[in-house]
Amino acid sequence: MPSYPRHYATGEAMPPTVPGKLRLYSMQFCPFAQRARLVAEAKGLDYEVINCNLKKKPEWLLERNPNGQVPALEHDEKVLYESLIVADYLDDAYPGRKLKSSDSYQRAQDDLIVNQFGSKIVPAYYKTLRSPPEGRDAAVQELIEKLSVLEKIMSKRAKPFLGGKKPGMVDFMIWPWLERLSISAMYHLLAVALPNISRYEKEMRKVPEVAVTVESPAMHHYFLYNLLKRKPVYDYTEEEASKLKMFSKL
Repeated sequence: MPSYPRHYATGEAMPPTVPGKLRLYSMQFCPFAQRARLVAEAKGLDYEVINCNLKKKPEWLLERNPNGQVPALEHDEKVLYESLIVADYLDDAYPGRKLKSSDSYQRAQDDLIVNQFGSKIVPAYYKTLRSPPEGRDAAVQELIEKLSVLEKIMSKRAKPFLGGKKPGMVDFMIWPWLERLSISAMYHLLAVALPNISRYEKEMRKVPEVAVTVESPAMHHYFLYNLLKRKPVYDYTEEEASKLKMFSKL
């Protein structure tokens, strides 16, 4: 299980790399970076996490990813970035259980799910967070409509996971946003409208590699609360997060 150290910011020196050691540049609350950590955990890899402040980005993060985004992967001076590319590389390059199906058609179907999730559901999720009160109900209904496609797929494919008896790449690539949805104020509506997704969410939480990457509702809410104020806070404790009494508004 990785440790999640503080987030490095502009002007701070980069921790020295260790020859042969995988390094993931991450941000503790970033769902895209969580994808890479999930795959690294599922593959049983020996890796380190270097958290980065994405408001005041360290210069060396920009040297590794000119977009200044996470995740980025570094291994013996080889660097990759973009969450899906990093995840596929980790699955292909390292031994252990392959997270993508060996069946070509199944792999393509899984890629379609991930693609549609990223292009339709993820934007709808963030729209609900940013909507003003008068537009929130409409945004939630739009999100439910987008999720209904996944709900139908779940009814046929989740046994109990989209990857079968064990979660596969497709499961790990969509999980970070389902984790965040499950602690939102709108979740009671989603659970009623989307029972298959609700059951799936509960099964995923039992998966060891998921369990070591999840954040508590308090930690998620504290980050989102400050992010929506455009004043993100990256380093805080569970005790500090628990003092925020704004959960019902997120």
